[in-house]
Amino acid sequence: MPRAINFTEKVPISHHLLELKDRFIVVALVVAFFFGCCFYFIDFLLLWLEDPLPRQYSELTFITPTEPFFTAMKVSLMGSLFLSMPVILYHIWGFIAPGLKISEKKITTMFVGFGTFFFLFGGVFCYFLVLPLGLKFLLNYGANWWKMQVTIGFYFTFVVKLMLAFAFAFQTPLLMVLLTKFGVASTVKMRLYRKWAFMGTFALAAVLTPPDIITQVLLAVPLYCLYEFGVVVSMFFEDPKDREKVRREIADQLAAKQAAKNAADEAKEKKKTKKKVVRKVVRKVKKE
Repeated sequence: MPRAINFTEKVPISHHLLELKDRFIVVALVVAFFFGCCFYFIDFLLLWLEDPLPRQYSELTFITPTEPFFTAMKVSLMGSLFLSMPVILYHIWGFIAPGLKISEKKITTMFVGFGTFFFLFGGVFCYFLVLPLGLKFLLNYGANWWKMQVTIGFYFTFVVKLMLAFAFAFQTPLLMVLLTKFGVASTVKMRLYRKWAFMGTFALAAVLTPPDIITQVLLAVPLYCLYEFGVVVSMFFEDPKDREKVRREIADQLAAKQAAKNAADEAKEKKKTKKKVVRKVVRKVKKE
């Protein structure tokens, strides 16, 4: 087991590396244990993942001798990650917590609990809503021209990747809280850059999901809602002094830009006035 580090204790970098190694070993053992359990009950997992598949495509096939075995390995790994997530989040928090204040140790339960909840909620959201709609659209799109034959390798890889993408994407509020807690981000700037966050959610959805608009929208919309939720939650963990400091910095930046713009406008106006005076003098000289 990794050695617990006191919040007021100063330790060298080598101790942090040893702690990281110990925590990684513990997490790897837990994942390996649940991997074995999932592999033992692989029939249940495969049937569960096949349920969103439209009935006309329910007879899956395989085209290589190794495809069934590696498919079972992939599905077992996904199941072990979902079951091990509380332990993974606990050790992530246990590693980074000594760098925070003593009073902040109290949010360990919140970090692990909400992190697990959002991870599972992302997977469940994908399974019950995104997969049925996405599979129905994708499989029926070319059914009028071609005969679709779904292989177990492609199907389960698609399902596993999509569910994991949603599960990790739904960690957005937790990540925002951590960034705010460490002073890396500010809720003021999060609100200020809403339009960029909206565009970023669709860009991320395009990368994480298959190239069809339905699954992209089904990930981007809840992801942006989670962003707004993360902004609200982050306010409770942000130091009000840091928030006011960021507001003053933004106000100073805007004032400096406005002053620079006003100075530039005044310079242009003076230049125009000078040109007008010169033209009048030239015309007057020409008349004389």
